[in-house]
Amino acid sequence: MSVPTIDEVPGPPARDSRLLVAGDTHGNGWWLRTLADLAVKLGCGGVVQLGDFGFWPDQRILRATGYATVDNRWLDELADIYRAAGLWLRVIDGNHDAHPLIRNAYAANDNGVRPLRDDVLDWADRGAVWSWHGVRFGALGGAVSIARAARVENESWWPTETISDDDVETLIERAPDGLDVLLAHDAPILPPGIRTLADPILRAACNDSNQQVARAVRATRPKVLLHGHYHRRYRASYLETEIEGIASDIEAPNGAFAVLDLATLLVS
Repeated sequence: MSVPTIDEVPGPPARDSRLLVAGDTHGNGWWLRTLADLAVKLGCGGVVQLGDFGFWPDQRILRATGYATVDNRWLDELADIYRAAGLWLRVIDGNHDAHPLIRNAYAANDNGVRPLRDDVLDWADRGAVWSWHGVRFGALGGAVSIARAARVENESWWPTETISDDDVETLIERAPDGLDVLLAHDAPILPPGIRTLADPILRAACNDSNQQVARAVRATRPKVLLHGHYHRRYRASYLETEIEGIASDIEAPNGAFAVLDLATLLVS
């Protein structure tokens, strides 16, 4: 496997395009609509979202039958919003996403991207690698839910939330020449001001998650890493990679989005 030589569709129309980058959206319809409005206002051709997107079971079906299935009505509504705005939306997964449901419902292409709605909405699953106008992108979703003890397994948290060795190795294998931009949910190191957890099991799991992202960074050497998960906007660096942490819909609009210039890879 190798980085594709052609651009993925949907994607930016030109090499000098601007992309709106959004942190966790948690299925928040108001904020996802607002992001579309912001993208148009700021001259962005599309939106990249950094996990905890809102891949949850259809609650109406779950309550009525106890059967967990993808909320396709919500995906249809969201696709209509972005299509009407002349935008596309590419997402990755976080810890609060129903990974098995969406993987079973939508097949991945050879690069690991799962089209959800034609030409407007797709999911770059873990290890996905693609090219936009010669800029090499990779995706590594997943993280650890620190409150999973209060959630219901396979209804509000999924064991597949954690980043596996296979996830990282798939990314590395698909990017033998490295990456320019890595889209992740977790970070390679704890952001400034984030303390380690008191619970030893969760602390070890979170540390392992950071280490998985760090291993991916060391192997693929991206110029920029964009991530969510910690609900805060900050900048840092790890080795030679610039880290841009993006806040969530909970903090919106403060720090909950940024703009990536595709030509320069500068984030503003």
